[in-house]
Amino acid sequence: MAKLLTRFAGSLQLLFVVAIVGGAILLSVSLKPDSYSRPASQPSDAPVVSVTLPEASSFQPLINLNGVVTARTTTDVIPQVGGKIIAVSPDFRSGGAFAKGDVLFRVEPSDYELAVERTLAEIEAARSELALLEAQSVAEREIWNQQFADRQIPDLIAKVPQIAAAKARIHSGEAARAAATLSLERTVVRAPFDGRVLNTRLDVGQVVAPNVTVGSIFSAAGLEISVPVSRENLAMLGEPIGRNAAITRPGSPNEQLTATVVRRAASLDDRTRLSTLFLTADDNEKLLLGEFVDVDIRGEAALETLKIPVAALTSRDQVWVVEDGTLREREVKVIGNDGEIAVVRNFDFADGVVTIPPANGRNGLPVLAQVEDDLEPGGGLTADAD
Repeated sequence: MAKLLTRFAGSLQLLFVVAIVGGAILLSVSLKPDSYSRPASQPSDAPVVSVTLPEASSFQPLINLNGVVTARTTTDVIPQVGGKIIAVSPDFRSGGAFAKGDVLFRVEPSDYELAVERTLAEIEAARSELALLEAQSVAEREIWNQQFADRQIPDLIAKVPQIAAAKARIHSGEAARAAATLSLERTVVRAPFDGRVLNTRLDVGQVVAPNVTVGSIFSAAGLEISVPVSRENLAMLGEPIGRNAAITRPGSPNEQLTATVVRRAASLDDRTRLSTLFLTADDNEKLLLGEFVDVDIRGEAALETLKIPVAALTSRDQVWVVEDGTLREREVKVIGNDGEIAVVRNFDFADGVVTIPPANGRNGLPVLAQVEDDLEPGGGLTADAD
């Protein structure tokens, strides 16, 4: 009987232990999260992202460029005659301004005046000799006709070659006089156009040689603005020739000048590989040679464009869109922005553009999209210059 009771007690203890273990297992299972309680298409950890539907609009980019004021041509001042400088205009100094026809400087004219007098004397001598030869020719013809009426007088006796030589000396003298007179006139050097002096060291008392540079000048009307421009910006400009531009000088930010694109360089810059546009301003008097200026040019209107928040850009040309409940990366072409709104070429934005990209974004990531209000139009959009 005692053995039976002992065996029964052991069985009860075993059943008790099994019951405790089973209860613990059931409790742990009941406390475990139910991973199958939600549909697979909407996982419990899918992030919520805000999306916007881009606004379609046309866009005329305002392209911001930099330029430098250059002279279309710089003219070297070279006297055509040599001699001592006897006068220099106060306007013929570096930075000086002058008008067309103004006297820049004078060369000592005495030698050239004497040359003119010498040629005049040579001409008079040749004319006197011609008169004498013509008189002798008349006398020789009378004597010949008296003695040889039936024969032609020889040219040498009639002074024909001598008279021709005298006439030639007169023509030569007149040419020498014209050359001497021209040299005398060239002792006074005048401005060929309205302009300014770039540099010169000429002063009274110096002796200059002919055909040697004594300074450089440029035409005030010949000032233009040289503007380097990239291939991308040229594409947004369309045909640049004839387009208007606004010029702002760094020293006068509140004063704008108007300019027009007049031509484009025939080749790319060897160093920068950029093209160059040349502009002429309506008021060149306010420009200084060599100064840098800001140039704003309106480009060609782009019709198929979209507006998106600048914050939606994950890089210069990438955005996230929501497509069928998942993130998808899209490449975009940004052509302008105002700091908050970017203008891009038309693209497939699916169910909307993610306005604030998630930090762990990847292609195919399930997300819950929440559509925001429409974008407010951006103001003062400018082209996105490279």
